Amino acid sequence: MYHYAVDRGWHVAAFVDEAVGAVAPISGVPVLRSQDLEEPLMDDAMFVAIGRADVRRRLMDRMDAAGWRLPALVHRTAWIAPDATLEDGVLVAAGAVVETAATVERGAIIDIGVLVDHECRIGAFCHLRPGEVCGPRSDIPSPVL
Repeated sequence: MYHYAVDRGWHVAAFVDEAVGAVAPISGVPVLRSQDLEEPLMDDAMFVAIGRADVRRRLMDRMDAAGWRLPALVHRTAWIAPDATLEDGVLVAAGAVVETAATVERGAIIDIGVLVDHECRIGAFCHLRPGEVCGPRSDIPSPVL
């Protein structure tokens, strides 16, 4: 996700990892624990890049309550219809398509090459695997967490 963010013009100031002694995946970028974070400034944002939906939801809830903005992160080769809705913390990976009037709810992952057709609803914290296709007006419920 670091490369997606940098490619979109984001400045990545740090990684956050709860594991004691965690090592940054990118040299020169520090690793902090969440309790070490200062209060966010007005323009500060965070992207929670965790695969497990239950952990992603817990961390997003905690960061949201602390005042962090949690914007969607969209790879530059993905296509999002102008009238599609991406909620907070959504990831849309390389080559994915989100068509007209589709809604991707909070914390969902639209992985590489996924097609979300028109008027679909992708539930909060869903993870659509690479290459999956959601036909027109599909309703993918949120996982039970």
